[in-house]
Amino acid sequence: MLDAPKHLAQPGHAVDTSAPIRAMRAEGGRIGVDLADGRSRKLSTRWLRLACECEVCGDTASGKRWLTPADVAKAIHAESFDLSVPGGITVIWQDGHVSHYDPAVLAAQIDGSGPAPFQPQLWDNDLSQRLGSFAFDDVVADDAALFSSLRALRDHGIAMLTGVPAETEATARIAGRYGPIRDTSYGKVFDLISRPDARVAGETARAQIPHTDEPFRYSPPGFIFFHAIRTGAGSGGTSLMVDGFHVAALMRARTPDLFDLLTRHGVTFHREHHGEVFFSAEAHVFSLDAAGAITGIRYNDRCLAPQRAPLDQIDSLIEALAELTRLICDPQNQFQHQLAPGEALVFDNQRVLHGRTAFDPTLAVRHLRSCNIDRDGVHSAFRSLARRFAPEEAEQVLYQGAIF
Repeated sequence: MLDAPKHLAQPGHAVDTSAPIRAMRAEGGRIGVDLADGRSRKLSTRWLRLACECEVCGDTASGKRWLTPADVAKAIHAESFDLSVPGGITVIWQDGHVSHYDPAVLAAQIDGSGPAPFQPQLWDNDLSQRLGSFAFDDVVADDAALFSSLRALRDHGIAMLTGVPAETEATARIAGRYGPIRDTSYGKVFDLISRPDARVAGETARAQIPHTDEPFRYSPPGFIFFHAIRTGAGSGGTSLMVDGFHVAALMRARTPDLFDLLTRHGVTFHREHHGEVFFSAEAHVFSLDAAGAITGIRYNDRCLAPQRAPLDQIDSLIEALAELTRLICDPQNQFQHQLAPGEALVFDNQRVLHGRTAFDPTLAVRHLRSCNIDRDGVHSAFRSLARRFAPEEAEQVLYQGAIF
C-alpha cells in the first residue's frame, strides 16, 4: 500500500461524487486538492498530518492528545489518498500511519470558512424593545429555556429573569445554572444594602456612573447577577445599563485617535482595603481581536489610579478617559430600568456597564443580592447546549472579553 499512486484513490475505488473534495495529491510540502466546484487549492502537508485524531494520535477536544507538533517533521510525506468511502478521506503516510478525515472539515480549512467571530447586536437606550426576558421556573427546570437566555447574553450581553423568589438562596440557585459561582474577596454571594458604614460604593445611596466591576483584577468578573430582594420603586435607585461595545463604536467613529489610545495605552485601576486586599492592574480599556474588533471593555471611574504616562501623552490619555465617561453618561446611551423584587439582571461585565441613580435610604430599603460567574463557564454552557439545540452555533467564536 505504501507504493500506491499519489492521486485521488486506490485503483478500483470509486470517488464519492457528492463530497466537497474530488481529488487529493502530494505536491512537495503541499497537498493539491481538487474541489467539487472545479477549483484547485492546496493544503499544508504538515497541517494535515497534525490534524489526525485517530486513537494513536489522540483527541484534542478531550485533551487526551499524544501527537505533538514536534512529532511532525518538515519533510512529512503522504503516500496515498482514498476518497472512495462516502463522508471520509483516508490518507496513508510515508511511515505507514493511516489517518481519516472529514471532507467538510478539510474544505473549510482550504476556504478559510471556519467559524467566524460572532457579531454582537449593539444597543443604546432602546434596549427595552429587545431585552430578553425569561421566567425563573423555566430556566431552572428546562435546558431549552436556559439556552434561549444564553443566546440573549451572547447577542446583547444582558438578559432579564423574572419570577425569581425574593429569597436569599434563590440567587445561587439561578446563577448556578449558568456556571460555577466565582468566589471573590466579598464571598460567593453578597448583599448590596445601603448602610452608613459602607465599605464599597454599592453600599451607599449615591448615584453611580455606569462602570464594569473590579477592573483592578487581572481577570475581572465575567458575568454578574443582580437579584432584587427589596427595592424602593419611586424613590430612586434606577439601574442604568450601557452597552460598552456601542460606546466603543461611537468613540471609534467620532474620536478615532482617543479610541486608539485606549486600545494600546495601559490604564491603571486599583482597590485597597487596608490590611485585607490590595489589587492593582494595568490594562487596556478596550480589548481588540486580531481583526481589530472589540472583544471587551474594563472601566470604572471610581477605581482609576493616578495614571502613568510621559508628559506629552498624559493629557491625551486623560481626555480619552473623559470622552469615554461623557459617552457613558449620555442618556441616549443608557437603558434605564427600575428593578422590582423577583427580577434579576444577568449581564456581561466585560461588555455591559452598570450604574444607578441616587436614592433616599430613609424612604425604602434597597437590597440586591449579587454574584459573579467567569465568562468561560457561561460560554461553555452555551456551546454545550448548542450541541443539542442549535448545532450550527456550537462552534461560533464568541468575544473573549477584556483580555489585557
